[in-house]
Amino acid sequence: MAAAIVDAIGIFSAALTTIGFFQSNWPGNAPEGATVNIKAGLPELGNEGDSLGGSINHVYAFDERNGYSGQSDGCDIDSGGICTRTVDQSVGGRRAGYISVSANNDAVCIAWITVQQFDGTRGGAWTGDIGYGCGQDWYNSVEPAGRFKDEQGGGEYVPKCTWLDADHTNDIANAALKFDVSAYGENVVETANNNACAPTIYGPDNGPLAGQPGKRSTRERPSWMTVQLIVSNHTTQPAAELCNSATSWGPDFVGPDGNFCDMESKTLAPLCSAQDVDGCVEVNESEGTLTKRLNIARRTTNVVHKSYKKISKWGQ
Repeated sequence: MAAAIVDAIGIFSAALTTIGFFQSNWPGNAPEGATVNIKAGLPELGNEGDSLGGSINHVYAFDERNGYSGQSDGCDIDSGGICTRTVDQSVGGRRAGYISVSANNDAVCIAWITVQQFDGTRGGAWTGDIGYGCGQDWYNSVEPAGRFKDEQGGGEYVPKCTWLDADHTNDIANAALKFDVSAYGENVVETANNNACAPTIYGPDNGPLAGQPGKRSTRERPSWMTVQLIVSNHTTQPAAELCNSATSWGPDFVGPDGNFCDMESKTLAPLCSAQDVDGCVEVNESEGTLTKRLNIARRTTNVVHKSYKKISKWGQ
């Protein structure tokens, strides 16, 4: 299975060093955080009605610990066009360990994404071949991203593109993706030799994906768990205990200890009512959202972190 996936996504996934990515595909240094280039696919001449362009909702950055670092606004991309965004990170020089890209309601087919860190080092790249090889909606594109090296036979490298769409028109399943930057960069050989799909996760909504690519639970949660939040007032049910257990499994949870547990990533965060600190969270029961408080560029902002269809209260 692993060998088949590597073959499906091409030599690009076997090692970035085998492909000379065109220099123009790499963004320049960013003053506030990681800079991201997003390339839309381009159909063959005569198929101009098959637009592979669309619009990006947001680009999100997470640090090496999978902690939320910041976001940028989106953009419109024509077929074959490129969107360049610098993520407004709370600490600009902190490396972006994970990048998440979300689409709007007009579908976009992404051919590749490149990431450059604040310090000028190449963080890594993602291509639509990864989505193609890992069961996502895809289409062919005609523009080369670079060239294979002579020892790989030379020639142009033309990746496929992967579809994202927030309103799921034509049954496009996902609106967002998130990938481990180093997995397809400095660690790409190790990635290809293990599981080339694991360092990328996908989601049906266009908000930031909280999960950590490559380090998710081996048990996928059913949809009823992912759309429900439990708020418990029972003193014997602290969120920290649930989050720190390797065998706990269920919906996200707010405990009487003033903590929130993201059960997908087993990440603990304080409620702002308990600890007024950067990264604390607040629950808006009327809107069914959980927001995270962040200090970005010396400004305090609340960002929607997760959304729920049902909030259940225990012991209240």
